[in-house]
Amino acid sequence: MNASRVNRPLVLAAFGAAFMAGASAFAQGGPVDLSPPVRTNNPTTPQTAPRPESLATPTSTFGAVGGAVQAETLGEVNPDVAGVLGEDAGGFGQAMWLGTDRLVIENLVAQLPVTSASPAMRDLMRRLLLTGAEVPAGGLPGSLISLRAGQLSAMGEFAGVNALLGVVPGYAGNPDLLRVEVDARLLTGDVARACQVAHANIEDQESVYWQKAFIFCQAVEGLGEQAQLGISLLQELGVEDDVFFRLVSAIANQDKPPVIESLADPTPLHLALARVAKAKLPADVISSNRPGVLRAIAISPNASPELRLEAAERAETSGALPVDALRQLYASISFTEQDLKNPLTEAARRSGPMSRALLYRATLSQTVPAAQAEALTQALALARQGGRYASTARAFLPQLTRVSPSADLAWFASEAIRVFLTTGRLDGARDWFSVLNGAAEHDSKLAAELEALMPVARLSGYDGAGDWTLEQLPAWWQTVKATEGARDKAAILAVTFNALGDLVPDQMWAELTQGPSHHALLAPHPSLWFLLDGAAMRARVGETVLLSLVILGDGGPARADPIVLHRVLKALVNIGLHDEARAMALEAVVEAGL
Repeated sequence: MNASRVNRPLVLAAFGAAFMAGASAFAQGGPVDLSPPVRTNNPTTPQTAPRPESLATPTSTFGAVGGAVQAETLGEVNPDVAGVLGEDAGGFGQAMWLGTDRLVIENLVAQLPVTSASPAMRDLMRRLLLTGAEVPAGGLPGSLISLRAGQLSAMGEFAGVNALLGVVPGYAGNPDLLRVEVDARLLTGDVARACQVAHANIEDQESVYWQKAFIFCQAVEGLGEQAQLGISLLQELGVEDDVFFRLVSAIANQDKPPVIESLADPTPLHLALARVAKAKLPADVISSNRPGVLRAIAISPNASPELRLEAAERAETSGALPVDALRQLYASISFTEQDLKNPLTEAARRSGPMSRALLYRATLSQTVPAAQAEALTQALALARQGGRYASTARAFLPQLTRVSPSADLAWFASEAIRVFLTTGRLDGARDWFSVLNGAAEHDSKLAAELEALMPVARLSGYDGAGDWTLEQLPAWWQTVKATEGARDKAAILAVTFNALGDLVPDQMWAELTQGPSHHALLAPHPSLWFLLDGAAMRARVGETVLLSLVILGDGGPARADPIVLHRVLKALVNIGLHDEARAMALEAVVEAGL
């Protein structure tokens, strides 16, 4: 394979910069240049990979995606203790692993639910993985930092990956971290830096992954013969990856884009190759549930609008794509004049992401408040059926803020209030509450809607719900008990209040005894239960957060059994994370339909 291992200078910076300019503009709501990248000529001037420290500079292309990260260099120490969040920036402190078994940390960090749609869980995960802390002895040096960086990349938290790599001692000598960087660079379009890393390390790395990365770079650089030789040698070794081979060959030979019939588990290399080759992504590419991969599909010009929409909604739901990017994609979808004249009817017929895109377009063009409210109501109803209520609420929030509260729209008030409470815009709910309060005095249906909202308002922290106490919970139950699934919803509400320290009246529990006494409980393994109890009791912060996240799993608070949810929320409250527990409780009750 040495024939293909030639250190080549890299002249891909223009391609990488152009791609990231488009990605950044997309995320910020500006126009996106979706023209294909231009292949570069054979390079002639050698370059060496930049020092790892340069990754943490403000101009890094990773910074175009994700939130700001505060860097805090820990010096030349064990790489596993490196981190970029201090306690003043949301970190959990240098002693967060004190008293925790190293085996527990490594086993459970690998099981973190990186695909969870819970914003509260994602926030805790990000903070946990970015906090610098002393770790128990044992394990291979560098194994834990590699796990942490890999999970951040899987989450699509690329700004965090970049910042973390910038402070890891001996980072350039850890092949696992280098692979995390290359994959993250490919997913964010920074092909220039990805290939710098591949060129700098190919002599020392014998795995198939690095051989493929090097062949990819040769193909993109215009070194077609060398890339084809590399493919031949991989095939002789028995490596099977037909999609990779066909895409590299198409680029190397400047052939027309190949037809990819299936790519159910795309790698960052596959996605980068398909983009360069201008090959259309197949429908099953959306089978991936990795937020970073979904984000890459969402901004790929070689994916169909339907695929991009589905990927964008799922990436936004999991926190890997800014909501502004989803809004821009909604607005970019073309519909016929007939569709736009009858958006409610057409949206009901289409369903899914395309229906929300149509309703988004309708709310942009509508000037009649009642028509805007109808479109918003339908979009939120469809999203609730598909389990994407919170994401749709965030996406449609600007349109909602343009609908002025009025007595004529009292029928819409409870939905508007729920959106504002869900998105944390508590001031936006105030005028709608005034409308609903006034209408409820002479409309029994609206009075019931107001009563049903009060526990949600209390959980959200809305100050107008300060007079509502849990003594009124039995009266609330009488209002909602005839609605579908009321007993299960009430159970979720009651256990969340209880976990947060509010006393649920015995009368409420008594009311809920009417019905089956048992139901199937998908419970975590007993080891996790008992470890969580012990960690919370002894204030082991890192362990409690880690166990809570793993116990809730990918389904998060919205899909957790009430008993599981209660146990986790109570543990978080016990270690002082009351606000985080309240945020999870609100997510659970809103997704339950309250």
